[in-house]
Amino acid sequence: MQAAFVIRNPCTATSTTSCATSAAIDDERVEDVESILEFALWGLLFEDLRLASRALAALAPHDGVWAVRVAAARVVLRSHQGSDLLGVPELAPGAPESHDAVRVESMLIRLSGSRCRARTDETAGLLAEMTRLDTEGTLEAPGSPPLLRALLRVQLAIAHLHAGSSAVALAHLAVAARLADTCATLHRSILAKSATVHALRGNLVEARRQLRRFDRVDGEIPAPWLRALREEQALAEAMMLVERFDNHEPEMEWPEVEASDDLWPITALLRARLALLERSPMRALEIVEFAETTHPGWNSVFAEDVIAAMKAHALLQLSEPDRARDVLAQAPQGPLVVLATAHLQMFVGDADAARELATAVLDRSTSSLAERAEALLVRIWADAVLGRMPTAREGGIVGRMVVAAGLVRIIAHMPGWLMDQMVDLSERGVRPAFEAAVDKASAALVITERPQLTPRETVVLKALERHGSVSDMAKALSVSPSTVKTQLSAIYRKLGVSSRHHAVPAAYRLGLLERASNPG
Repeated sequence: MQAAFVIRNPCTATSTTSCATSAAIDDERVEDVESILEFALWGLLFEDLRLASRALAALAPHDGVWAVRVAAARVVLRSHQGSDLLGVPELAPGAPESHDAVRVESMLIRLSGSRCRARTDETAGLLAEMTRLDTEGTLEAPGSPPLLRALLRVQLAIAHLHAGSSAVALAHLAVAARLADTCATLHRSILAKSATVHALRGNLVEARRQLRRFDRVDGEIPAPWLRALREEQALAEAMMLVERFDNHEPEMEWPEVEASDDLWPITALLRARLALLERSPMRALEIVEFAETTHPGWNSVFAEDVIAAMKAHALLQLSEPDRARDVLAQAPQGPLVVLATAHLQMFVGDADAARELATAVLDRSTSSLAERAEALLVRIWADAVLGRMPTAREGGIVGRMVVAAGLVRIIAHMPGWLMDQMVDLSERGVRPAFEAAVDKASAALVITERPQLTPRETVVLKALERHGSVSDMAKALSVSPSTVKTQLSAIYRKLGVSSRHHAVPAAYRLGLLERASNPG
């Protein structure tokens, strides 16, 4: 299928392909250069990578501003399609460095190179410089084709996402969507990416709006792009399903980690979260380790945040806090890692440390809605363990987050007894829906209800906190070791643990022991 578009080209040949590949480009003939460059972009978008490569090759030998633009286009298009057919871009010799377009687009080439070489510090410096230029209004050359500018914005958005700035990524995607409104294929791709990032941030209302815009875009989509667009749409829809803790449709095609390109950390996060919600920690570990294996060299801030946090959550489900601590200690302190560390502190019974970490996420101006919601719940949980019960105001906030915003996933890692209290404290108008959401997530809750220990079991639990062996406990309680073992077995069953090593942290987490009573 041939794309239907018109190029302004001085060649008299009837074939646009031969015209693009044989044209002699004059730097002074701006419209002709723009036309062929636009033709190259459309050729790539609409199905013919080789055609796009030849069109760009016809422009590449020429010095000056256009050579740099061609090199930048090669960066963007190669990354956009995941194809090496366009070769390795370089800054053409002879380009006037004082020209704004040359300066900015050469930075884009350096940006692509730093990402490919996984140089996060270099990438951060480039993004800071380009943000300054964008603020000054000198980021884009006014004469460059809108389609090229849209693709450049998409790449900037992806770079910011990997640098941990999802809000800035959304701003670039919004600009890209306006620039690409004449190309149905690219426009839909940008809207699907926007929906995915909104869902990542917990703004499910805006994610749904972006997908509705995706559905309303008019224009025929070339066959080679149909599957790619379906996959991008599926990633956004799957993110929303997991956040809402909805049962997905059996025939839905879930995104594959190994097939994802620039957004692979989101796919890995999605699949790992789904496994954790299904209480399958070994599968979650396998997913993130497979993601690392299939995307070697990607050590962006966001990717490392996702991988470390999901590993830690999986290890906590496996009751291996020491391994989880080792994983988190080696990772950058991104928001997901900080929240995972807060969960770790609750697991080992240090509610004060967990509260401090959750508060830090709440105070961070760049935290997303989903991050703030989870941090608020962790802080309420820590306060409850420390003896401060939730308030009606907190119950109302959490109820609205779950019911109005649809963030059901965040309650799935909370204790069931705490969520029962939050339901009772929520506003009457949202209480039935809130209770239904808690019931839906009950299979994944840390413990569905606060265990009821007998008075004697409570005494034994406190003795377990103070003494290091069964024989010491027996002496302190003036009973036989076999009696202590029998009572400990009953306590372990009620706490949902399998060993003495995990019983005391679980008791702290559930508010059955006060940490202040722990010696030292």
